[in-house]
Amino acid sequence: MTDLTTSVHRSITEVKRGEWNAIVAQQSRTGSVFERYEWLDAYERATGADARHVQVRKNGTLVGVHPTFVRPLPGTPFRFLGPAKPGTNGALIATDEDAVFAALADRMADLTGGRTIGHLLRPASGRSVRYATRLRDRNYYPSVRDCQFVLDTDRPWDAVESDLSQKKRRNLRKADEAGVTATDVPVTADSVDSFAERHAAHVARLDGDGASPELLRALHATIGDRLKLFRTAVDGDPAGELLAVCDDERDSLFLLFPAYDPTNFEHFPSEVLYRAAIKWGIDNGYATCNFGETTPDFEDGTFAFKTAFGGRAVPTLRWERIDSLVGRVLYLLGSDRVVARLFRSATGNA
Repeated sequence: MTDLTTSVHRSITEVKRGEWNAIVAQQSRTGSVFERYEWLDAYERATGADARHVQVRKNGTLVGVHPTFVRPLPGTPFRFLGPAKPGTNGALIATDEDAVFAALADRMADLTGGRTIGHLLRPASGRSVRYATRLRDRNYYPSVRDCQFVLDTDRPWDAVESDLSQKKRRNLRKADEAGVTATDVPVTADSVDSFAERHAAHVARLDGDGASPELLRALHATIGDRLKLFRTAVDGDPAGELLAVCDDERDSLFLLFPAYDPTNFEHFPSEVLYRAAIKWGIDNGYATCNFGETTPDFEDGTFAFKTAFGGRAVPTLRWERIDSLVGRVLYLLGSDRVVARLFRSATGNA
């Protein structure tokens, strides 16, 4: 007889690192770097977030995990359970999927109610579509609020370059003629601190929502070997940086955190920076480069910039279960934009 037991943990430090990572990286079909022990540890260190990480054991052996955090809905007394920011939180299952998925979902249902009005499950992998029917049966609704641009890098740079827009290729030629250079910078405490300062200025200029210096420092401490830092220069002066994350679980290089100096935009340092990162991904055997989440709007400047690199836009699928009467009414009335604003304000555009 199968004996499944579940447990809830208020910090990732309460679980065994090796067991947890084995499910995420080796035994489940849907894991990512953003669900590893180290990423969750960094997020908790930097934000003090209140976790509700769920584990399922079968006859004592860990067979399923699901990372979640208590997230407030700003301006309200309510909260919901969702992923780290940035991050993902799929249902990560090693074996006996039907029973283990049911155990995870049952425990998540137990954790919601009262002021905790719902649960957001944001899987890292499209392979999580295997759970779509079961999620719908449990009143989860799929939504697409953002997209990610994914560029195939299991081919030579010449092939990738041929898919760039004509304008991007022209900008790169102009940058080369102007002597714009890019380098792979060692990831150290000092280089992360310098990057954090530039990233904060970049985010403030765009009125955006990036990674805090505390989170960047914590990531360096817990998962520094998964970080790659690229820097571009004009006439020897720094013109921009890009901090990438190596998602070995999905064989993808995430070009996640930018920091540009707008004073040198006429020399196209951002194009040179992305080219350097893409070439590094090719040279180091990554199958794809992921440009991170973007508003799915063809008039949006970031959407247009990433489109020109030749990648394909992949919808970011989220599964939302809202238990409150107000939340259900919003869905019945088709007020998706209202719900989107609530979840976006709480989870951000990582």
